[in-house]
Amino acid sequence: MFKRIAYSLISIVLLVSCSKSNQSAQNDDQSNEITTASLLKIAHCDGYTRVDVVNPWVEGKLLQTYILVPRNAELPSRLPAGTLVRTPLERTLVYSSVHAGAIKELGKVDAVKGVCDAEYYKMPEIVRGLENGSIINAGSAISPTVEKIVALSPEAIIVSPYQNAGYGAVASLGIPIIECADYLETAPLGRAEWIKLFGELFGETALADSIFAEVEQKYEALRLAASKAENKPSVLSESITSGVWFVPGGKSYMAQMFADAGASYPWHGNTEVGSIQLDFSQVLATARDADFWLIKSNTVTNYSDLQKAYELNAEFAAFKNRKVWVCNTTATNLFEEFPFHPDRLLHDFVVIFHPELADSNATTSYYSPLKQ
Repeated sequence: MFKRIAYSLISIVLLVSCSKSNQSAQNDDQSNEITTASLLKIAHCDGYTRVDVVNPWVEGKLLQTYILVPRNAELPSRLPAGTLVRTPLERTLVYSSVHAGAIKELGKVDAVKGVCDAEYYKMPEIVRGLENGSIINAGSAISPTVEKIVALSPEAIIVSPYQNAGYGAVASLGIPIIECADYLETAPLGRAEWIKLFGELFGETALADSIFAEVEQKYEALRLAASKAENKPSVLSESITSGVWFVPGGKSYMAQMFADAGASYPWHGNTEVGSIQLDFSQVLATARDADFWLIKSNTVTNYSDLQKAYELNAEFAAFKNRKVWVCNTTATNLFEEFPFHPDRLLHDFVVIFHPELADSNATTSYYSPLKQ
């Protein structure tokens, strides 16, 4: 309840900060209202767009406020406090391949002139740019090379914020740092709606709105179909690594996706929004009889591999009944695609959990049955 009140108050503050005298600005604000994301607020005002990023760790507080002004327009005489960003962006440094994917979908991949953690990018345009030098590799997102960023002179740096983590010397360069807290949304569609921020930043507001509308329509159609399934199979997620098993928390977006796919999740009563760290015995005690087991791995290709990785994996019912599905994270674009297209991952889940609801020719995009 407190969170809903806090977000409502932030929305009211955002709305009254805009010019009430300009009727078109009011209409824009109504048409661009954020409907699902809990950490993002966008309002079109008289001569500028205000973007508020809600602080995920301090209730009722803002993490950042950005004031977006068209790059060729004069600055309005009165602007609220916030980081000024001239749009559309034409020269950016991107810390995450997920955000680069969103920019590409908006047809603005040419605006990505630098990246961090270059080894994680699969996008052909980025790979080619890194090879021919048109895109710089600024090093690790944890500690990027400041000299390369200065030489690049980006108009903005797009990052994922972390609690109590600063940006070191990069923060002192005077370059707007756009903190995209999309990964902290607990609702899958809430995360997907952050595409609208990228639409504002890169001058593709209408396209971003249409992308989200299509994702929302497809997701809701799948969720509705799955809700009518007669059975709700139970699902176990991930596997033990170096003695630790991380399962999605009961309030995480993945737990929500399992529920939306018409499955039951053994840790649904947990209140964590991130992952829960467990040992093998805890997982076995809770999910031994789970009907399905979903694993993300680029090394496990068959049941023998899974048993060799940890002998007691064979104790799970899903192992015995050959109901293990694996997503090869090297061969698929799961991590790059599903944050802004949860409908695609939900489709996989519905096909896996409820094949009776899917077309006979339906195929999965990310997960495949573990080979014998």
